[in-house]
Amino acid sequence: MKHGGDFIDSLNRVLGQSYTTSTLSVSQMAARMRISERQLQRRVKALTGLSPKQYLRRYRLEQSLVYLRDGVPVGEVAKAAGFSSHAYFTSCFKAEFGATPSRFQQGCR
Repeated sequence: MKHGGDFIDSLNRVLGQSYTTSTLSVSQMAARMRISERQLQRRVKALTGLSPKQYLRRYRLEQSLVYLRDGVPVGEVAKAAGFSSHAYFTSCFKAEFGATPSRFQQGCR
């Protein structure tokens, strides 16, 4: 069994290869990690305090910050970061960072 840091590194590699797919599921994440879905849920929760779904959403939001800082239009950022819709992306972004993606991007200029 991998230690915590190694496990998260492996998970981040898997997400780095597939986070742009809006339909990425926990079962697909587990399969790519070569562990059961239940093992993935337990390990991610124990190491991060988040469910795998929450961890994926946080990962996508962190990636979206890079796009926004680079001046990519918000609508394109939502898709590039793997969100199923612009509205869902905006809602998640505001809940996580306290501002809309547009407001954040304006602050980067």
